[in-house]
Amino acid sequence: MKMYKNFCLIISLLFCTVLSVSAQIGIVDKDAPEKPVLMVLGSYHLGAQGNNVIKSKTVDIMAPERQKELAELIEKLKKFNPTKIAVEIDVEDDAKTQKLYEDYLAGKYELTRNESNQIGFRLARRLGHKKVYCVDWGIFPDDESYNYEKFAARHPEMGKFLKETVDKWKKEFEEESEKMLGLSILDQYILINQPARIERDHRNYFDLIRLNSGSEYAGANYLSWLYGRNMKIFANIIRITDSPKDRILVIYGAGHTKLLNQFAEESGFYKVESPLKYLQKN
Repeated sequence: MKMYKNFCLIISLLFCTVLSVSAQIGIVDKDAPEKPVLMVLGSYHLGAQGNNVIKSKTVDIMAPERQKELAELIEKLKKFNPTKIAVEIDVEDDAKTQKLYEDYLAGKYELTRNESNQIGFRLARRLGHKKVYCVDWGIFPDDESYNYEKFAARHPEMGKFLKETVDKWKKEFEEESEKMLGLSILDQYILINQPARIERDHRNYFDLIRLNSGSEYAGANYLSWLYGRNMKIFANIIRITDSPKDRILVIYGAGHTKLLNQFAEESGFYKVESPLKYLQKN
């Protein structure tokens, strides 16, 4: 009898170990006949003006009409039927974010303007989810060789090129932001997630590779960090995948859409879907 109890204890410990490991490495298999589904919703930052590089006009997401439009977007996303919702908040803030979400469910927390709250929290509650998942990572190296702005400041020709490049980006963003202001929230997200726009925005980053001289590769170093950041975000998404039946919605700044989709497709771990499938109007 004692031997039987010891055997059961060992099996139980092994099972718990397997669960613990799975929680870290994720349940994904590039050769599996059934794969979890991943959908990345590219977003602009609802609580900020423009993106991380260019500042531009945006909508007042808290205005009553915009809140009504946001509800329409959430109803569209609900059709994807996600089992998990991942947001652009650092993994180290997961416990803090979970507490805020629980307070929101209890009516004790007022949503902020950012998309993690306005879309992530609201959709998660609409679906009856008990948790939202933080998957961001964004630690920038304390190494000046990655800082293309400081590099350009030391090289007049490079500084001139960077200014011209940023001015071109700024003009594009300003023109698009003016167009966005006249669109409903749903139409904005349809525009942001168009494949041609995603490709265009991603190609802009490659202008920075030209910021180099001799053995200094500030632009290339920055781009390698950018790719590495998105690879780590993707690794965090894998960690929360615990079933081939998972349907994971990732709500992220639109600049990440290209790489997150690319990594998901190239890895073979997920079936990748476009949000346009669910956002199109009837």
